[in-house]
Amino acid sequence: MARIINRTKRYLKGARIVLTHPSVLKRRHYIFLLSHIRGYTTVLSHILGSHPQISGYAETWTSYRSARDLLKLRCAVCFHGNYKANCTYFFDKILHNRLQISDSILNRPDTEYIFMIREPVPTIKSMVAFYRKYIAEGGAIEGCTLPATVEDAVLHYINRLRFLVGVSAGLRRIGKRTLVIRAEALINDPRCVLRELEAFLNLKSAIDEHYSIFDRTGEWSLSDTSEFIRKGTIERNRPDHSEIIIPPQLLHEAHLEYDRCMGVLERFFQQQMIPSVQYDLTDIP
Repeated sequence: MARIINRTKRYLKGARIVLTHPSVLKRRHYIFLLSHIRGYTTVLSHILGSHPQISGYAETWTSYRSARDLLKLRCAVCFHGNYKANCTYFFDKILHNRLQISDSILNRPDTEYIFMIREPVPTIKSMVAFYRKYIAEGGAIEGCTLPATVEDAVLHYINRLRFLVGVSAGLRRIGKRTLVIRAEALINDPRCVLRELEAFLNLKSAIDEHYSIFDRTGEWSLSDTSEFIRKGTIERNRPDHSEIIIPPQLLHEAHLEYDRCMGVLERFFQQQMIPSVQYDLTDIP
């Protein structure tokens, strides 16, 4: 009975959104950012979500198995307050292995995919620091278990990169074009990365590294909660969390997986990593 009630509530919520924003049902394209936690994805999401052709800036925690899930994304974007009636794209980011994209969605001609990978040391330290802040502030992220220790964070990072390699293999198999970004480049050389994104998405105007602060910016379940995300621009001076120590063996394992992941992405997508580049996989034998 509870399941029926919850399902009915979701349908009614969706119906209200469609009645309020009937243009949400118009034909659109979709952008999926495939990455991992603590990978500068909130910054990029806000930058993209501030562009007039892109609706969406927050993680919706959705698995994409059918066209119905794409409709859920549209409703979630409206609920988050970022829907633009004349947009070209709806945007979501997918950061966890439990969130799946089916072959039927991967094969759709109206979907675009962006990989963004951050180097292991800052990522792992940031995961642990984020967990400590989570405990200190009592944040709640339903259904998500944050890595609590360095060991947990290394395992989480390795498993996520392996999962992304699997997704990339599926995209290569169907000849889907994609964009690969080294996360550090977004912070250190944003203009270069944003120009690549403009070309990849065929946007009519430039992407600005200054972005909007939205209604739910900084909420635990949707985005980065640090003070940096509320600045409205890319912050280059960030803490290095030097108090968090990664044992040499774990660090070695993380670096091996990072090198493997980036190597596969380079091989699959014939990329040059300067720092990011678009590839059309139809030319790969």
